[in-house]
Amino acid sequence: MLPLIMFALTTMLCEGRMGGKAERCLCQMKGKERVNPKLVETFKIFYPSASCSNTEILLTLKQGMKVCLDPKGNQGQKILFGSKLKKNAKGL
Repeated sequence: MLPLIMFALTTMLCEGRMGGKAERCLCQMKGKERVNPKLVETFKIFYPSASCSNTEILLTLKQGMKVCLDPKGNQGQKILFGSKLKKNAKGL
């Protein structure tokens, strides 16, 4: 009986670690649609990976706060498009 219980517990633990809802995304909720560009100091784009299946845009504001920007919003799309243009220009 004990081996069966150990097998069941191991299976449940492994299942929780492989994908599912246990992702480690930086942005837990939908990001802001728009942020005043004058308030932004830097931004980083995190593309989908093994730890998070979402594209995330993390802004660092001049006050030091970190804010998520919605990558599907108008401002987020412009940042992603500009980033792709820079990558393509470097590759040429």
